[in-house]
Amino acid sequence: MYDRPGPQAAFAQWTDACARAGWRAGPAAAVRVERVALADALGRVSAAPVAARWPSPRADCAAMDGIAIKAEEADVVRHRFPAAMFAWIDTGDPMPDGTDTVVMREHVTIDSAGGALVDGSVNVSAGRHVRKQGEDFAAGAVLVPPGRRLGPADLAVAAAAGHTSLAVARKPLVAIIPTGDEIRGADIGAEHLRRGDIIDSNSVYLAARCARAGAATVVSDVIPDDPDRLAAELRRAAGGADLVLVIAGSSRGRGDHTAAVLAQVGGVAVAGVAVRPGHPALLGHAKAPSDTTIPVVGLPGYPIATAVTFELFAAPVLALLQGDETPRRTRPARLAADWTSTHDVEEWVPVSLSPDGDATPTGHGAGSTSQLARADAWWPISAAAHHFTAGARITVIPWY
Repeated sequence: MYDRPGPQAAFAQWTDACARAGWRAGPAAAVRVERVALADALGRVSAAPVAARWPSPRADCAAMDGIAIKAEEADVVRHRFPAAMFAWIDTGDPMPDGTDTVVMREHVTIDSAGGALVDGSVNVSAGRHVRKQGEDFAAGAVLVPPGRRLGPADLAVAAAAGHTSLAVARKPLVAIIPTGDEIRGADIGAEHLRRGDIIDSNSVYLAARCARAGAATVVSDVIPDDPDRLAAELRRAAGGADLVLVIAGSSRGRGDHTAAVLAQVGGVAVAGVAVRPGHPALLGHAKAPSDTTIPVVGLPGYPIATAVTFELFAAPVLALLQGDETPRRTRPARLAADWTSTHDVEEWVPVSLSPDGDATPTGHGAGSTSQLARADAWWPISAAAHHFTAGARITVIPWY
């Protein structure tokens, strides 16, 4: 397996092959755009700059509860303001005409004549406790760039700037095709399970992971190890999807037909990647009935291998389709136990993270769904690194 391309080279080889076959995605392609209400924009990718329609604050306003005064009058009246020279004001209220300063309520007392007495030790300089017009942002300022996956703060600033809807990238549609004679849908009743049956947890994982990546999904019925049925399902899926994920069938067992079928309905760019787990990954493309080229990923059937293959190949394509330029988040961690990596191949290890920054690998092997459930992050290990001792500083990719 060591003569297979590494993940980065495999991704470049795959997307180049797809582009030559007619696929268009990435910076050179126009992202499909739709407008959604602000309340529905969380997690979507901005498709246009979000500029302020007005300044914030929209006028000079009070930053504290108290009285609004004109600062230069304070010295004249020796910190006493007749009723006609001050106005009560609350935080956020626009400053009354002719005033430029706020004295906090707790520093003010009212005398019998209705005048305001200000504590003599209080600084009554001009602009005190006043937020100036445009202090937060000016009218026309770009507050959110295009290509950003929108978070709660992005929606808040868009609302403050006068927006009730935003232009976002349309959600890509991912077709998920589970395969295998022994695979049963997750909704099957226990009374229908036979010895050797395997629940299709991979489709559940992939649909949820696609949703987190901003994509919609459609999951087909489980396709048995029948090349003709797989070919028909691939063609059908390619007709409506932006990306197709085929689970299992990419190895070299007697029931593994994905590579041959994919070559028949489109083309194979990469058959095997130098990564563990996930080395049987298959990368190619299918032709839709409209002659559109759709990228296809063949994922190994082991759960952790499925997850790794998605991170390396499907996730970046979904980012391209949405114009998502948000960098992948990483964080430092401290390895909690010794670890020996596979030689000469990149390895992705699921780790759990403690509150104090310790990263603990959740186990060896690619076939354990519970390893994923116990993990909080990926630890990618380069092909050049081999042995790590407890306490080593590492870099991980958090899941949340």
